[in-house]
Amino acid sequence: MSKLEGEQQRALQDIEFIKGLLARNERKLGEASPFMYVWGAYLTVGFIGMHFDQKEWPIWYWGIAAVICGAISGIIGSRMLKTQGGGEGGFSTWMYVLPFAAMFAAGSFMLLTNMINTDYTALFWTILIALSYIAMGSMAGKGPVYLGLWFILLAIVTRLLLDYQYIVLGVFGGGSIIVFGYLLQQRRKRNG
Repeated sequence: MSKLEGEQQRALQDIEFIKGLLARNERKLGEASPFMYVWGAYLTVGFIGMHFDQKEWPIWYWGIAAVICGAISGIIGSRMLKTQGGGEGGFSTWMYVLPFAAMFAAGSFMLLTNMINTDYTALFWTILIALSYIAMGSMAGKGPVYLGLWFILLAIVTRLLLDYQYIVLGVFGGGSIIVFGYLLQQRRKRNG
């Protein structure tokens, strides 16, 4: 076998490995539906609450609810690991958490240093969430990419409806995460 044929063979093996990994990750993405429910509800309640109270609500809700949702996610994740006996590789926890952790760190820094006008904070976070979902798409399939693109479109449209931004982002932002979780759950039921 020539050097060129050997490189071609390795390239084909690598492509098959990547295709298999993507297929496995897309199958395992269906397991994310409980997390989608938790964090979709977090955003829905948070944004709708902001519509009615922009002074006290953000001070106590976002931080406390994030800790509670993080704890619930940890419990769900540990139960999944127990019932599945570990993992078979592929869709790892870090792959899901890393884009959101980076988004949270960068967004918090930008807000704490007053780089973002407070009138646009909700739109800013919506765009960061969108980018996190799009970043997951490279290993988890097109579903998160579509959700991320939806969030970008939602932020653009919401800018036109600034007086109702929190209601729109709560219902169509957080709500779309819940719907995405439901669709993942249904797909998982169909595919076994």
